[in-house]
Amino acid sequence: MMKRKSKIVILIMAALIVIVALFITWYFTPKTFLKNIESTDVKDISVFDGNTGKSFKINDPEEIAYIVENIQGIEMKRDNISVNYIGYSFRMSFYGENETALESFYMNSDDTIRSDPFFYHCDDGLCYDYLKELEGKYIK
Repeated sequence: MMKRKSKIVILIMAALIVIVALFITWYFTPKTFLKNIESTDVKDISVFDGNTGKSFKINDPEEIAYIVENIQGIEMKRDNISVNYIGYSFRMSFYGENETALESFYMNSDDTIRSDPFFYHCDDGLCYDYLKELEGKYIK
């Protein structure tokens, strides 16, 4: 009887170790946003600036391609938990044909994306400044 209990305990401990190892591997594996989306599949990008309260829509194919390819070209690492975080810079929603939602997330700076429940961080290079320029172009 005692031998059987120890085998069960060993199996439970082994399962816990495997689960923790899988979680750690998943957590530290970089994430690529817009991974399975072609820039030609995106018909428009809706952007809301959380700092100004103004929104604009990007539907120029060249601007869309630049944004999508920039975001796809950067691997992001999970950073902190973002649950219950309120503020943000840009809320971005990507839409395909017939206003089909493809993906959405928040871009807070040139090195931070928020997609609940995590913040994602990179060394920099996101098209944050480009979005600021487009905001000036579309909102007068």
